[in-house]
Amino acid sequence: MSIGLGTGKILTVLALNAHHHQLSPAAPRLQDVHCMAVSVADSWTGESIAAFLERLIASAGRPAAYLKDGGTDLQKAIRLLDEQGLASPCIDDISHVIANLLKWWYQDQPMLETFLSACGRVSGKLKQTVLACLAPPKVQTKARFMNAHRLIRWAHQLLRLSPAGGARKGSTLSKLRACLDRLPSCRAFIKRFRDDAVQLLECQRVLKAQGLSHFTIAQCEPFIQAIGSSPVRREFVAYVQNQLQIAAKLGLDHIGLPVSSDQIESLFGLGKLHGTGEIKDANRIALRLPALCGTPT
Repeated sequence: MSIGLGTGKILTVLALNAHHHQLSPAAPRLQDVHCMAVSVADSWTGESIAAFLERLIASAGRPAAYLKDGGTDLQKAIRLLDEQGLASPCIDDISHVIANLLKWWYQDQPMLETFLSACGRVSGKLKQTVLACLAPPKVQTKARFMNAHRLIRWAHQLLRLSPAGGARKGSTLSKLRACLDRLPSCRAFIKRFRDDAVQLLECQRVLKAQGLSHFTIAQCEPFIQAIGSSPVRREFVAYVQNQLQIAAKLGLDHIGLPVSSDQIESLFGLGKLHGTGEIKDANRIALRLPALCGTPT
């Protein structure tokens, strides 16, 4: 995975034991991975990532599988390696799959922009008031659907504070209602999104912690059936079945296939916190990344 910091972009490859879920009852953590390689460049493309991985394979061997997010450059790199006879199965990170599913189904729905605009205006009205504690969580525009469920849950809970009926003038409830803008008109949209997101996130919780296997899929079945939008449910089932086939190829379908790349997200998060100084320096950060992985000895 790569991340842009300052004038450079860091590419890091981590190794995780494919049998992690047989060896540990918890989701993979930073202490469970090892940094195999790290490099800094002005930019990374599918071709340059493929060349980097080819050099790594020549020295360390081919991995049992690649666990990747939805980045197109990494997808292209793996396709190029496949063309060179260096293929390994591709596991799709579940967080990115769920975010892309919600994006695919909801981003073109007219009520989405109405909802987001209302959230922005509600935030502005609540701040600097006695109700500031009710302001919405921040959601980055770039990765909006990775955390959109937080905004939906906030809106659902906020609207529950304003039940039907009158409110005395000057009361806290009347002040809250004055800040809600068009949010009440989004109730149906909020419910639909929440009915999908909550069930998907329950599946994510199970599969991240225990891996993807016949047993964990059975655990997720009630949540899958409760997904409100049938196209979203159908696409998620297709993802699960595809990953189960990969698990079977690797002999992990009764053990648990790792489907989360949270470790590398955590690594970059720690990397940005430590040793950057006033100016972000990708090279300096890259030097520290291997020391943040594994168990100190």
